[in-house]
Amino acid sequence: MEIKTQTLLKYENLYLEKWDCHRLAAHLQELACSVSSFGQKLTIIRTASMVTLILLCLMDSVRLAAEPIPFRAVYKADYKGLPVSAVGIRELKRIENGKYQLSSTAQSFFVSVFEKSIFELHDQYPLPLEYDYKRTGIGKNRDTTLTFDRQTGKVVSEQGEWEIEATKGILDKLSYQYRMREDLKHALKKGQSWPDLNYQVADNGRIKTYNFEITGEEFIDTPVGRIKTVKAIRIRKNGGRSTTFWLAPDYEFLLIRLLQTEKDGKGFELLLKEAQFGSQQVQGLE
Repeated sequence: MEIKTQTLLKYENLYLEKWDCHRLAAHLQELACSVSSFGQKLTIIRTASMVTLILLCLMDSVRLAAEPIPFRAVYKADYKGLPVSAVGIRELKRIENGKYQLSSTAQSFFVSVFEKSIFELHDQYPLPLEYDYKRTGIGKNRDTTLTFDRQTGKVVSEQGEWEIEATKGILDKLSYQYRMREDLKHALKKGQSWPDLNYQVADNGRIKTYNFEITGEEFIDTPVGRIKTVKAIRIRKNGGRSTTFWLAPDYEFLLIRLLQTEKDGKGFELLLKEAQFGSQQVQGLE
């Protein structure tokens, strides 16, 4: 027996997908019935036990690999144009019934912003179920909840403000960032060039296309050391607001820095202070 690939086993010139246990069992049973020698039967039984164990190990490793790595990242948050510094927190965790929650919080003495996306995974890509956004403090308060109803094919604002068609692949303002990480992980794993990053996002009663371009690699200095990142810039037609992400390939493209700038120079910045990524602390170069 030989391991052909990560997804195939070869036994007696029969290629088997690792989850095709019934086919493997039937083949070995057929072989056992076709021989009369006790020694040959015993060899087949031992082989069956070994192959089954390998299959179980492979299936378990793939299941674990498909599980998103939870994280909790703490950022220094600065509001450009205001004498305000805040703490930002981003967190990914698994919740009930196989669902996941990605949240983002920025809080200071003057303003508090909270976002949350609840989604399921299909082929490792997010299918949003609910999105919440709350802003309180200086300026206009906002409270938005979106429900992605796949039975009716609608995205509905719970405040009754609007309702739109849930087109295939539609995301919310947080789950698209999870999808971006998955797209970049896939390209890196396959040794491919950075892909075009285009996402359909439910945004204020419309479906907007968010386009990003990877412009290169940069090292970002943070309180945990220098971290290698790729720089993703959002491409906008009007050239007003600019949005840039710096994402760390070594930590599955975890957000290290975010910079959003308005035409008048005001804006918002996040810079990583510390992070727990799975069982490890995020560390930069010394």
